[in-house]
Amino acid sequence: MSLKDYKSRIDRLQKGLGKAFIENPFILNIPGKSIALKVDPYYYVAFEPAFTENLCRFGVMLPKNVRDTLVRTGNLVIDQDTRNPLIKIRMKWNDRSYAMNVCFVESEFIDQALKIYGGVTSDVGLSELRILSSERERLDTFFGERTLLKSVAYID
Repeated sequence: MSLKDYKSRIDRLQKGLGKAFIENPFILNIPGKSIALKVDPYYYVAFEPAFTENLCRFGVMLPKNVRDTLVRTGNLVIDQDTRNPLIKIRMKWNDRSYAMNVCFVESEFIDQALKIYGGVTSDVGLSELRILSSERERLDTFFGERTLLKSVAYID
């Protein structure tokens, strides 16, 4: 597939996400309600399979095409050995911890969708959800050569 085709897919996904956000702003950045939460300036943690399923609907695209597009364009962090974007991690919100299957999405992908198509005019703030510090070493390995999560993403 050509780079042009991936660009049109990204545009389609961002447009769908932005329009969905206008209709329901709770889909992003609200713990307990959203499909993705911004945990540091560079990444959203997205809950799977809900994130992919919803992007499929928003962008009218097959699940394998959504995942393939996000991976090939560098918008999803993948394990360098397995090329799998999914990882189960423990997170904390409201004094409770949760183990969830997630993927990490480049914040630029979601933030740009919100600014261009979702009517958001300011920077998107960080969510209240935090990743347990005990996950840091494993996540550093998972992220490999990519920019690592900042300290603000973690809590003891």
